[in-house]
Amino acid sequence: MKRLKMDILRLNTGFYPFVILIAVICIIHPVLADGGTVTISYRGAGGYTIGDVITFDGRNTVSNTTLLKISGYGLPDAGVPLYDLNGIPGSGNTVSVSPDGSWKFVWYSANAAGIEKMTTARYTFIAVDLTNPEKMGSTSVLMKKPEFYINPQVSAANPGHYVEISGIAEQGVTYVIIEITDSEGRILHTFVSPVSGTGDFSYEFHVDMQPGQYTVRVSNPSLANALTSIFTVVPFETSTPVSTIPGVTPTLAETVPVLTGSSPDQTQPSAPVASLTPSTPLSPLAPVAGLALAGLIALAGSAGKRKY
Repeated sequence: MKRLKMDILRLNTGFYPFVILIAVICIIHPVLADGGTVTISYRGAGGYTIGDVITFDGRNTVSNTTLLKISGYGLPDAGVPLYDLNGIPGSGNTVSVSPDGSWKFVWYSANAAGIEKMTTARYTFIAVDLTNPEKMGSTSVLMKKPEFYINPQVSAANPGHYVEISGIAEQGVTYVIIEITDSEGRILHTFVSPVSGTGDFSYEFHVDMQPGQYTVRVSNPSLANALTSIFTVVPFETSTPVSTIPGVTPTLAETVPVLTGSSPDQTQPSAPVASLTPSTPLSPLAPVAGLALAGLIALAGSAGKRKY
């Protein structure tokens, strides 16, 4: 009997530290799993013209949502959403992360609100994990201001309203020609807008067309290329805007929705919010710890019964 008690004592002496070690490992493991990285890169040769379409991609092994911001000349150091350069500093556009940890974001820069703030300079694009803002990556892109560009103020208008077209013509022209054509290419209106000494122009025209999709074409005989923009006339009961891509005349398959960084589903503060994925996932070793603790309790109970 005495020998049995000694064996139990030796077993307990080795078993208790073992169980404690297993429990500590199971507790620490979820914390270690809470790491990860966020990266960002872009596709291209190293420079783009303001108004171009730029594809960004990267990896996020922290959670399933990435926040994208832009900072640089004329913009807050904290960054603003890519689709709203007038947005709240520190906010950004969100993009979902695939199960394999990769993400992709196509930026139609011509659709960004406040795009006139950008000039020829190098801008920094920042990718931040939505739930862990300290996890981030960045890349810089040289953005060049075009010599000639237009900036439609709206992408959709109701009959009877006015549509404003503004832009820059920096090659010394004194006027630009604005043509409105329908979906079949017929010219419905032709306007002439003066250009200021600094190259700025702005023109408003009255929407007297029927609901449908129309093209605005801005040109000048001394400029090699004409710029185009798509806008839609919608009935008063319709409020859903459609795409506007200055400088590009898209086909139906190329049409993309207008994104604004101020909409709740596209712009999120970089401060931590409710996580979309558990920040401390249950460790796969947790069942082992449970079994070990259960065995410890059973052994302790058995030893107590033998004692009495």
